[in-house]
Amino acid sequence: MTLNISTDNATTPIGTARQDQRRPMTDSASRAMACPPSGAKRAPWVVRDVTLPLPADFRLDSGERLSEPWLTVRITRSPQVADDAPLVAVAGGISAGRVVARDADASAPTAWWAEVARSGGGVDLDAVRMLSFDMLPNAGETATTITTNDQARALAAALDGLGVERLAAYIGSSYGGMVGLAFAADHGHRLGRLAVISAAHRPDATATAWRGIQRRMVRFGLDHGDPEGGLALARQLAMTTYRAASELDQRFDCTPQGAHAGDPFDVCDYLIARGEAFCKVMAAERFLTLSDSLDRHRIDPASIAVPVLLIAARTDRLVSPDAMVCLAARTKGPSRYCVIDTPYGHDAFLKEPDQMNHLLGQFLDEVLAAETPARVAAS
Repeated sequence: MTLNISTDNATTPIGTARQDQRRPMTDSASRAMACPPSGAKRAPWVVRDVTLPLPADFRLDSGERLSEPWLTVRITRSPQVADDAPLVAVAGGISAGRVVARDADASAPTAWWAEVARSGGGVDLDAVRMLSFDMLPNAGETATTITTNDQARALAAALDGLGVERLAAYIGSSYGGMVGLAFAADHGHRLGRLAVISAAHRPDATATAWRGIQRRMVRFGLDHGDPEGGLALARQLAMTTYRAASELDQRFDCTPQGAHAGDPFDVCDYLIARGEAFCKVMAAERFLTLSDSLDRHRIDPASIAVPVLLIAARTDRLVSPDAMVCLAARTKGPSRYCVIDTPYGHDAFLKEPDQMNHLLGQFLDEVLAAETPARVAAS
């Protein structure tokens, strides 16, 4: 194990050959991507969605069988990228899915990492093929207990279905980072490198306590015929754990919105809106399964032999920098740990695209440098 600990931010030069291609996205560029000229396509990606059946003998760690045993994946690349270019898996939090990069279809769901998965971004779609996927469970699933190891086995089975022997890299944030750790631990021979953002080898007790309260809120709603009400309340509580206290202090002055006890404050209006929005993209039963999966996550760091980049946020209250330092120190293979300064806490991977592009851009250069000799040898 080789441990390289550093403090990084987006303004630190990385000195890589392709640094000029991965410039931080300015506000104007971001707006241009979000609002292209009338009739213009958002991005010229070649996108392929595939639904792959899982093996007939696929069982969850709980012993349960899936009633909906399949995994839907998406492969995205730019037209100039070859069909056999390095394949990099990308996964995010429990509400993220396979729509990572913004594509040309205006009716497509919102891409959750469009400022990173783009031409010249930290996930450079002009250099690699990106594989993304919808986490289990699928709609209508009756199995209720799914672990990160189950997700990793499902991904490995999907790779078999695609005829893919190995991933050049896996980049995972939050829950997606946990699944990446499980994949590296259980299927390391099929992985070149791993980048993990705001995830560790086991959950923090305080984070588990917060999520336990959220699950009880959702269960209360289900038991009393109001699943969306319970889910909305759970999301409101979750939102208070994602950001640093200073970030909320800067945005809200906690001005009363009414004259009577029980009337909301300005910060409450924000949380209520976020809870209502969450109910449009997440079912209560799916939330219970994935929230529980976060807290069942356990990985032995010594089982991870591939090179690992670990990115922590100094203000993350769900996954502490200390937990990620511990993980970095215990991996079998070489690891590099970086901590970034941000007011966005656990949401840094979503809210700090410049810092993500900087660090992941360097990581991707390492991936490509490692893959070139392997591809030459294979040919």
